[in-house]
Amino acid sequence: MDLSQRNPIENVFSTKDEKISIAGWVQQVRNLGGLRFIQLQDRTGIVQVVLPKKKVSEEIFNIDFQEGDIIAVSGTIVSNDGAPKGKEILPSDIEIINKRTQEYPISISDKIETNPDKRYDYRFLDLRNRKVAHIFEIESTAAYAIQQWFKDNDFLQFFSAKIVGSATESGANVFEIGYFDKKAYLAQSPQFYKQMMLMAGFERVFEIGPVFRAEKHHTSRHLCEYTSIDFEISYINDQRDVMKVLQGVIGYALDTIKSSRADSLEELEVQIDDQPKEWPIITIPECNDVLTNEGKELDLYEDLDAEAERIIGNYAKEKWNSDFVFVDQYPWKVRPFYTMKDDEDPRLTKSFDLLFKGQELTTGGQREHRVDILSTQAVEKDFKLEDVDSYLQFFRNGAPPHGGSGTGIERFVQKILDLPNIREARLLPRDPTRLHP
Repeated sequence: MDLSQRNPIENVFSTKDEKISIAGWVQQVRNLGGLRFIQLQDRTGIVQVVLPKKKVSEEIFNIDFQEGDIIAVSGTIVSNDGAPKGKEILPSDIEIINKRTQEYPISISDKIETNPDKRYDYRFLDLRNRKVAHIFEIESTAAYAIQQWFKDNDFLQFFSAKIVGSATESGANVFEIGYFDKKAYLAQSPQFYKQMMLMAGFERVFEIGPVFRAEKHHTSRHLCEYTSIDFEISYINDQRDVMKVLQGVIGYALDTIKSSRADSLEELEVQIDDQPKEWPIITIPECNDVLTNEGKELDLYEDLDAEAERIIGNYAKEKWNSDFVFVDQYPWKVRPFYTMKDDEDPRLTKSFDLLFKGQELTTGGQREHRVDILSTQAVEKDFKLEDVDSYLQFFRNGAPPHGGSGTGIERFVQKILDLPNIREARLLPRDPTRLHP
C-alpha cells in the first residue's frame, strides 16, 4: 500500500465509497475459532476489521496479529449493527508494516486500571487509550482557540525569556540553575516582560508558554511546570476591563471546544453548560459574608483556601447558574508588590481571582504604573530597590495604566473535563517527584 494515500480511520464512517485503505496499530485481537476481530486505531479513531475464515484468504486469516503491531489494511466497508459505530472492514489485503518487540507494560484500555505514575512513565503508550488522547486533543483545541481570539482582537503575540537573572516576583519559589559562572533562575511567569512590552508601546500583548514554580505541593491542582496563558493590556480604567478580556477569551475557548470537540466530550461523558452572558463578580468582603453564612470563618484580609473557593463556587452556581465567578479586591498581603491597591481600603487591591467550578483558575488585576508608589510597595514587600531596579526602569519614562492575568491551561482543561488530578492534563507532568520521561 502507498501509505501516503491511506485514509483516516474516521473516514470509514462517513465515506460513500465501498473500498478503503487504512493503517494504524492493532489495539486488540479477538480469536473466536473461525472468526477473528482486530481493533485497528489511528489518531482519528478505532475501527473493527473482521476476518471470517470463509471470506478472507488463508494467508490473511493466519497472520499472527499482536497488540501494538503496525499494519495496513485494504478492503470493503461492511455495515454491521454489532460493530462499533455500525461499520467494519472486510479485508482483501493486509500488510504487516512493523511487529511489536515486547508486551505492553501498561494497559491501554479502560478494562484494567493502571497506576497513574506507571502510566506517565509510558505516556507514549498511555496516549493510545482514546480517552486519554481526547484530553490532549481538547487541550490543543483550547490553545488554538485562545490564540485565535487574541489575534482577532488585535493582540501581539510575543515570546519572553525563560532564563532570568533575578528572582524578583513574590508568591512562589524559584528553580535556581547554573548559567556559566553566574546564578540564574527559571522564570516564574512572563509578568515583567508583559509589562515591558506595554511600556514599549504595544498596548495589547499575550503569550502562551511554560512557567516554573519550585513549590513542593504534591496535590491534585499543582505542577512545578505548566503552560500559562498570559495577557496584558494598556489604557484600562480598572481591573474590570481585564475581567472583560478574560471572559472573552475563556468563553470563546469553551464555545470552540463545545462545537468542534463534541465527539470527544461525548466519549469522556462531559457536558459543558451554558454560562450567563456576564460572569458574576463578588468582592472579598462579600465573600466573607457568604462564608460566614456557611459556617466558614475567614479573616477579611486572608487568602481564600480550597474550602472557601468551593463554597463560593457553589454559591455562584446556585445564585447565578454560573461555573465562573470573579472574586474581586483580593487582600494586599497575598498579592505581589506590583499590584495596585484599592482606593478606599489599602489592605485590599484592584486584583481578582477567577474561580471555575469552585477552584482558582486565573489571577489578574490592575498593576501599579506610578513608579514612586511602585517603589514604596516593593520596599513594603521586603524587596531591596537595587534588586528590582531593572524592573522599575520600565516605568520611569511614562507608563500607561494597565493590567492583565495569567491562566494555567492544564487547570483549565482539568476543570472542563472534571479530571481528578491536574497531571492528567499535562503531557509529561513535573511535580516534586517526577523528572522523567
